[in-house]
Amino acid sequence: MCPEYGQHRQLTERQAKKLEQLQAKTGKSLKTSQDAEQARLAKLWQTWFKDRDPEARNDLLMQYIGLVRRVVSRLFPSSRPYHDQEDLISCGVLGLMDAIERFDPDKGAKFETYAQIRIRGEIIDYMRHQDWAPVHVRTRIRRVESAYDEIAQAKGREASDLEVAEYMEMTVEELQQVMGDAHFLSILHLDELLNSPGAETSLVDSDAPFDRQVENREMLQILLDELSSLSGREQLILNLYYYDELTLKEIGTVVGLTESRISQIHSAALLKLKSRIGRMTRLPSVT
Repeated sequence: MCPEYGQHRQLTERQAKKLEQLQAKTGKSLKTSQDAEQARLAKLWQTWFKDRDPEARNDLLMQYIGLVRRVVSRLFPSSRPYHDQEDLISCGVLGLMDAIERFDPDKGAKFETYAQIRIRGEIIDYMRHQDWAPVHVRTRIRRVESAYDEIAQAKGREASDLEVAEYMEMTVEELQQVMGDAHFLSILHLDELLNSPGAETSLVDSDAPFDRQVENREMLQILLDELSSLSGREQLILNLYYYDELTLKEIGTVVGLTESRISQIHSAALLKLKSRIGRMTRLPSVT
């Protein structure tokens, strides 16, 4: 999400240990120490920048192909596939190729960070244009979103899952099923909040026009302020997802819940944030 948020997260000793183990396994807490590998990679980039050599580009593509699979696994829970996994990976590869073509090291960003933004954007744009959920599923998600909003306005606080379930005349289990279906739509909602439709810029884009940068910083601050309205568990899950960049399955390992349950909690948290921020900024509902 952002460093300021990550510094305030609270994990139990057991959760912190599991997170440390996951970080060690995925290499997130380790620095690349193999000088030979660093030199080889640096030479690949030099060849690419100097000659735009297709072979060097292909080698770079293979070097970073793991980023594509990781982005896909973070966007979509493996237990609830929304689309053919290989189609999403192929789409992500296009984003990775675009990142290699556009990357400028003089701007100071790490390639891995820049590439994941391009990969994620390519996949989200692709899914936005796909019929990834039936109309009746979208309708139920919008009804649940409205229920959270209406109860929050009536009570002056965030609605609980039980209150929403009773309002919708469904069981908590049925509500959780809707939240599982809402996972990707929730990501689209957040993407709409942080980036205007079709914009090439993002919250971390230092090349955006100054007024756009100011607008992005203001939206980010609103988002940070609203995070405090969520429960401790919701804050922790968003923190592990956006700050530590864990997959839903990895977060489940840390907090001791199933991947599907993590997906449900993540979706509910984003719907709450979207509802609150939407009221403040008068954003239209995303359909």
